[in-house]
Amino acid sequence: MIEIKYVCSNGKEYNLVGDRMRPTSGYFHDYEWKPMTTDQEIGADVYGFEKEPKTYQITLTFRGPLEERKAKMDELTNCFEYDVVNLTPGRIWFGNYYIDCYIKDMSSKVSSTRNCWTDMELGIYCPYPMWAEEESKSFYPDSADKGGIYNFLDYPYDYQYDYSKPLSGTEHWYVDHYRSSNFQMTIYGPCANPRIIIAGHVYQVYDTLEAHEYIVIDSRKKTIIKRLANGTEQNIFYKKATGNSIFTEIPSGDILINWSGEFGFDIVVYKERSVPEWISSKQINTEGRSAMSRVQI
Repeated sequence: MIEIKYVCSNGKEYNLVGDRMRPTSGYFHDYEWKPMTTDQEIGADVYGFEKEPKTYQITLTFRGPLEERKAKMDELTNCFEYDVVNLTPGRIWFGNYYIDCYIKDMSSKVSSTRNCWTDMELGIYCPYPMWAEEESKSFYPDSADKGGIYNFLDYPYDYQYDYSKPLSGTEHWYVDHYRSSNFQMTIYGPCANPRIIIAGHVYQVYDTLEAHEYIVIDSRKKTIIKRLANGTEQNIFYKKATGNSIFTEIPSGDILINWSGEFGFDIVVYKERSVPEWISSKQINTEGRSAMSRVQI
């Protein structure tokens, strides 16, 4: 059964394909790249492509008793308005793919015969016009010593330091996508000046993390946020290493990841497409085919 749902920024979810509500017109599978060109004597030279924000026009059809339809539309309207007023986008899910959005306009129409259905026409505004499927992987501190440092050579005399065996973390990760991906990276303390090398590219922040503190690097938002143990958030964008962009997209394929092994971190890659992937035929049962015959996707 195909799954299309709307998730409000307050966490409430609404299944848009059900017995009493479903999309009956509109498409999620159309897109346009705008070419950036330099005029030539004949034609043009293309030096890039860009994409403008996308607005989908979708019609939701409600069935059932009139009062029930009114209540559901009121509930959805409150949800849509909540997102707009708080400047926190909701999210449309199509199978495993999602896109962040605002419902920027709406109109409704009741059937003229027997008053048995109501149409709600929505303008779904997507400021970042890419659908994403997430893939994540966790990388753990060296399991030989949870404290993060090997007590390798500890002399019995009163030296000012002990010799330590250097830590090393190395892992492969296969990212199955046709292009490089934006990402969110979360680095956990305790550690100092965490440095991660992905496919030969260095991602580093010059800061110290205590236990229960972490840093979140978001390549789409171009932000670096440190969260302290007490919940306080700090913008530490200025502490990123220079010379290598910390927001460089993560390549696809088999990638090698190296770090000291002293700390752990998570990476979520956003496998982006202009449109969500179609649901495979094996996922669509007889009931699903019936529903899709009425859903424009």
